[in-house]
Amino acid sequence: MKPKVQLRDVEAGDLPLFFEHQRDPVAVTMVAFDSRDRAAFDQHWAKILADESCLKKTIIADGKVAGHIGSWTSDGKREIGYWIDRALWGGGVGTAALSEFLSLDQTRPLHAGVAKHNTASLRVLQKCGFKPAPSGDAQSQDDAATHDFLMLDL
Repeated sequence: MKPKVQLRDVEAGDLPLFFEHQRDPVAVTMVAFDSRDRAAFDQHWAKILADESCLKKTIIADGKVAGHIGSWTSDGKREIGYWIDRALWGGGVGTAALSEFLSLDQTRPLHAGVAKHNTASLRVLQKCGFKPAPSGDAQSQDDAATHDFLMLDL
């Protein structure tokens, strides 16, 4: 049975769970981003919460915090991103949350980047109507490696 998924405003009490989610080494490998230490995480979220142009929501699945989803403007483009607790991967939480979020942020085009090896997240985006972007692929680099991303638009 699929979980009941809802979105609500981010609350201060959600942040410790978000911090733990982004420390999961399997999840970090999947998204191809480095996790943040506590100070960097707190600074990042303080910036997000203070920015009224960002739409940020906590994902609730069956009454429990399951992750977060948000959109922001970067270099003149509206972008979207989400993070789901790994314990809930594969259960439809991401698809349900993104589908609901797209009714809240109706900006189009809306852009998403996904690590090429993250086929599950790519499928979530495709189920919600995202298509490969005409701009093609992108890369990012951290201390350990270069990561290839697929760029998608809605």
